[in-house]
Amino acid sequence: MDSIESLTPDEWARQLGNPKGEIGLAVVEKVYESNSKSSVQAVATLGLHPNDHVLEVGFGNGRMVPEVLKQAEGLRYAGLDLSPTMVAEAERFNGALVTAGQASFYLGSAEHMPFPDRLFNCIFSIGVAHFWSTPSLALSESFRVLRPGGLSMIGCLHPRTAPPFARPDNGFYLRDAAEWEALHRAAGFVHVQVEEVKTQQINAAGTPVERYIFKIVAHS
Repeated sequence: MDSIESLTPDEWARQLGNPKGEIGLAVVEKVYESNSKSSVQAVATLGLHPNDHVLEVGFGNGRMVPEVLKQAEGLRYAGLDLSPTMVAEAERFNGALVTAGQASFYLGSAEHMPFPDRLFNCIFSIGVAHFWSTPSLALSESFRVLRPGGLSMIGCLHPRTAPPFARPDNGFYLRDAAEWEALHRAAGFVHVQVEEVKTQQINAAGTPVERYIFKIVAHS
C-alpha cells in the first residue's frame, strides 16, 4: 500500500470524498485523529434525548459512534455512507454495538436514503455536505426522514479557508451562508441558523491547520 504522504492533493481530496481500500482507511484515520476533538464537541451540542433515533450521514470509519451513544440512554444509531470500505470498517469497529442492536450501518447516498418517512429524531453530518453535488436532494431527503420538530445539524467547509484542492473536479462543492440557508428553507426546514466556527483540520500533507467551517442547525 502506498503511504498517505505519497498522495497528491487531488488524490487526497478524492479519498476524502469516497475512501477506498487500505489507503482510504489510512486517510480517514488521519483526519479522525486531527478532528476528533471538534467532532466530539459538535456531537455534544445535538441535545439528544433518551430513546432518540439518530442518523449520521457520512460516518467515515465509525469511530464517533460510541461518543454519540453516550449522549443519552437508549439511543439508537444509524449510519449512512457511500463508501463500502467505510461501511465494512464501521461495522468491524462497532461490532458489539451492532450485535446489541444499538447501531446499524447502511451503504447509500444522502440523495437517496434507504429509510421510511419520519424515522429519525436527529440527523447530523460532519465534513460531508461539501461533497453534495445536488444538496437540494440531500436536504429534501433529510427533511423526509426526520420526525416533525426533528433536528438537522451539518458541519461543512467554508469557502473562505477551504484548501486549494476543494474544487468541483475533485468532488467539492462550496457554498456560502446565504445559499445554505436558502437550500434548507426550500427543503422545508425552519429556524435555520448558519454559524461560522473556527476549527482545527488537517491538510493534504497531514499537517493540522486552522480553518473556518459552517455549522448549520435547522428543524423540520
